[in-house]
Amino acid sequence: MSQMKAMAEDVQPLLTEVRDSNLLKEVENLTRSLTQASDDLRRVHSSIMTPENTELLQKSIYTLIFTLKNIENVSSDILGFTGDETTRKNLKLLIKSLSRLL
Repeated sequence: MSQMKAMAEDVQPLLTEVRDSNLLKEVENLTRSLTQASDDLRRVHSSIMTPENTELLQKSIYTLIFTLKNIENVSSDILGFTGDETTRKNLKLLIKSLSRLL
């Protein structure tokens, strides 16, 4: 029992210092700010990721995948069609030039 009393007496100055330094108040303020930020993020997420927006995003991803597959097929066809290195370089330059126009 006397050991516990001695430990309590040793801890007392530290507790007083923490209380006097407003550290607990700062932690409380930070916790409140974090809670508010978390609530704000939830509201933003729910307003942006509506079912309609989610569906549009999925459709866009499917369109991108379809387009990339077509590009891959065309590239494969071009490689089979053009065995000539000069023709390949000219096609690459043409594609780069066209992409700049877009």
